Amino acid sequence: MNVIAKTFSALSVAAIALAGCSSYSEIAKWNSNTTINDGEVPVASFVTQNFSYELLWCIPLCTGLPWTEGAGEDGIVDEYNVRLFANEATIDGNLASLNHALDLVGSHRITQLKTVEDDSKAWSLFLINRHEVRTQCLILPNAPKAEVQKDK
Repeated sequence: MNVIAKTFSALSVAAIALAGCSSYSEIAKWNSNTTINDGEVPVASFVTQNFSYELLWCIPLCTGLPWTEGAGEDGIVDEYNVRLFANEATIDGNLASLNHALDLVGSHRITQLKTVEDDSKAWSLFLINRHEVRTQCLILPNAPKAEVQKDK
């Protein structure tokens, strides 16, 4: 029993050490004249990654938390928000981060949305599973309000 407790403790410490890379979000201003979607120039790009680590593919060890509050410094959130014994690496969590970023930018138009989920079972002799959820898109400026013509 002592060996199992030591092994679990060592894996927990390793998971906590890995948790420093468990969540990342960024809003980058678009610094190009490259146009998309019939001549529109994006305002910014957005990317977020969230990881969770599980023991034996089913026991959550730690996870990064979705970015849903605070402005971040220069649009980059790097606060190492970690929750132990939970799994917050979900598409819903990343979409909540995207909604927060859109609120900060002031536009709710996006294009080229891409979300990928990936599992990596090659950690620590297949004992720890790393689940990653990545979301990225381009943020477009708000559409101009259409002028309403009144009949005379």
